[in-house]
Amino acid sequence: MRTHRNKILSLILAILISWSCVEIIDLELPQSDLELVIEGKLLNEESLQTIKISESLNYYDSSELAPFKDAEVNLMDHQHNIIESFIYSHEDSLYRSASPIKLAVGKEYVLQIEAKGEILEAKGKIFENATLDSLFYLSAEELKSIGKPVFGDGYFMFVNGELNNQGIEYFKLDVTVNGYFRNGKNDFTNSILTSEYFGRKFQALPIPGSFEEEDAVVLELYSINKDVYQYFDEFRNLFANDGGVFSPPPVNPTSNIKNLTNPDNKPLGYIQFSSVQRRNIKIEERD
Repeated sequence: MRTHRNKILSLILAILISWSCVEIIDLELPQSDLELVIEGKLLNEESLQTIKISESLNYYDSSELAPFKDAEVNLMDHQHNIIESFIYSHEDSLYRSASPIKLAVGKEYVLQIEAKGEILEAKGKIFENATLDSLFYLSAEELKSIGKPVFGDGYFMFVNGELNNQGIEYFKLDVTVNGYFRNGKNDFTNSILTSEYFGRKFQALPIPGSFEEEDAVVLELYSINKDVYQYFDEFRNLFANDGGVFSPPPVNPTSNIKNLTNPDNKPLGYIQFSSVQRRNIKIEERD
């Protein structure tokens, strides 16, 4: 009887030992061709507009994206007439307009890139931005006193305003606090907005996150095209993917940049055509 019990204990011990031995295996993944990664934000304010072009990395490569220096970049009107050519800068690895330019609200534009023997294009319209009438903040205690739900401590910011275009509109809201741009997972997830959820006039629309006394806050509201909204929304869904057995396999967001030469060789990234509004506010102690 004791011998039988010892055999069972030995078997259990062997199983536990085998479970505790974890071997890390590096899969031999094929080296893929490097793809272009393009990022740009073209605005309705007079400035040196910039475009960033890099090359992708293979899976185990932990280095930074290498800049791609041999592209020809042109901003065009909707009839493909060149408005401005961009010049590569070795100082910051960006393509920059040769002179300050301002994109006009209501106009459609084309950004064309020639690289690696292929022609890439992104199209977009500069939509009129929403009107921001007022910006205000309330403390957690003030919100509780008027029966509003509070999640956390500090101060919470709100904005009143209205839309200026017909149909559904799309926006990206960037928040900078004390000179630091908030770009965490939750910040990005809450920065992508559509008027489907707040209507043509909005009262006390909450700004994501909480704030503290003496915080200097800069809000930047960008109008964006639907295809860029969809790109950001797909990116947002990637954050929600927990990698479990019931989650779909992750895929790259659908870029608004088309490869006219070889449609199957799609670039990564996006070009954002936007009008922008900025508001500054400082959180001050209540009397």
